[in-house]
Amino acid sequence: MNGLRQWWALPVDYGWNVAYARYQRALDITRVLIGVCCWLYGIAAAIALTIPGIGDSNLGRWTLWFTLGTTVPVGVAWFIGGWPSWRMSLAFVVYADVALAAVVLTVDSPSAVLPMAALFTVVGSYVVGFHGPKLVTAHHVFALVTTIALYVSAMVSDPAQGPRTNLYLVMLILVMLAAPLICHFFLMLLRRDATGAFYDPLTGMRNRRGFDAAIGALESRPGSELAVVAVVIDIDNFKSVNDRYGHEHGDAAIRLTASRILEVFPAPAISVRLGGEEFAVICADGLETVMRRSELLRTRLCARSDTAPLTASLGVAEAVVVTREIHTGVDEVLAYADQAMYQAKGLGGDRVAHYVDDSRSGRDGDTQQ
Repeated sequence: MNGLRQWWALPVDYGWNVAYARYQRALDITRVLIGVCCWLYGIAAAIALTIPGIGDSNLGRWTLWFTLGTTVPVGVAWFIGGWPSWRMSLAFVVYADVALAAVVLTVDSPSAVLPMAALFTVVGSYVVGFHGPKLVTAHHVFALVTTIALYVSAMVSDPAQGPRTNLYLVMLILVMLAAPLICHFFLMLLRRDATGAFYDPLTGMRNRRGFDAAIGALESRPGSELAVVAVVIDIDNFKSVNDRYGHEHGDAAIRLTASRILEVFPAPAISVRLGGEEFAVICADGLETVMRRSELLRTRLCARSDTAPLTASLGVAEAVVVTREIHTGVDEVLAYADQAMYQAKGLGGDRVAHYVDDSRSGRDGDTQQ
């Protein structure tokens, strides 16, 4: 029971699941497979329309034609569209479940179509992969209720086939419920542990791997281009802090810096500890807003109330990146921000520097202190 309660209470971040799949280069192939499955559903409906005794009633034929007519554009949407938002994903699950239930409950010869209820497992595989315990439970309860209703209808309409119908029911329960729920339980536990690989244990911020996964999620934003602003933060003379106060104080300074970065640049800004005393932030806000926040962060980092006040050099750069090549674009704008940060250090540190394109300024950067 403790395991079930733990499973039910597991937090689920749909966006993180999608970002992780994108980071593993599995999202595009998954999208194609789902589109193919939609078309196969439509082909199955078309074949059912040609089988005597399956779609003879008007209601049964209507549901089969509805399935055939809707699975084609839905499959196309999976092929050419981006990955759906959480709401659209939920709508897709509801559509798939309701459409399948409508078909199996309205066509004729329920004993013959009872095995078709196994198709709920296909939808369940998607739910298990990207959604959490609550939606998984809702889907399986709906599938089980639909299957039992179909089973009762089959027993009433064709009692002579009772033993075969009972066998179908037992097999369907095993296929639809037992295996997927066990797999989902362990998948959720493994996923919970895997999230630790995406975060820096000292600060709780994203590490570079987690940062790459979060950046990958920006591909799903509407539009072919995205304006981003990058900020690179580096603590000034951090080695002297370690030498003077010790590594324990140095770790505390790193944690303090991370917490103040997260305060000044909250989500949806994407923050990362790049390593050592260097951090970065990617924002979709305007340049003026980011410059103002960067200056605020600089003043907060050198708070006089701290035991050992810190100073930091910050570099800011902006660019318009192509969403389909988001990682390349973000790496470039980070490199520009890194150049501006080194420029700030060269001017004595404890300042914010804005990168200006060489072609316009001959490598001069606007600085702000």
